[in-house]
Amino acid sequence: MASSSSPRRHLLVLAVVVVTASIYFRSTAAVTITVDEACRKYTKHPSYCTHALSAKAGPPETTLPALAEQAVTLAAESGGSAVLFVKNLEKMPGGMPLGCLERCVGKFQAAVAELTLSRAAIVEHRDVARVKAWVKAARADGETCMDGCHTEGGADPTIIHRIGDLGKLCSIALALTDAAAHNS
Repeated sequence: MASSSSPRRHLLVLAVVVVTASIYFRSTAAVTITVDEACRKYTKHPSYCTHALSAKAGPPETTLPALAEQAVTLAAESGGSAVLFVKNLEKMPGGMPLGCLERCVGKFQAAVAELTLSRAAIVEHRDVARVKAWVKAARADGETCMDGCHTEGGADPTIIHRIGDLGKLCSIALALTDAAAHNS
């Protein structure tokens, strides 16, 4: 009889393990959400968010952590393109003063570096506090790019637009990172 109860015991243990594992994996599986739903529910700029995140082809439904990572990546790309734009302003006659351009490029480069660190914190560690700190710093760097720059006729409208885009993308990244931390 000992031999027949041993296989039963193994089957019972195996059944318990399978049930426990399935409950565990079901409870830890990330909830999916559409880009539009996440943007409307969690961000201050829902249409901008939906447009920006939907422009990157991805699955129709994804997870909040994946959207947060995508938003940080987009913000870093926005900062990178702003760096190139500002560097090209140097070549334009009557553009911004050289000292202002150099400060602005430096601030955007710092923003990109901070956003790159944020992305690594999301991907590798899911470290929400670090992500939020670096994204806030990046947004501040972008927003203060033009501080102290006094040019005749004001700043190039395109740089103002790019600063606004970076600010919105950072705001979206912060909101989605926070949502991912509290709802995943």
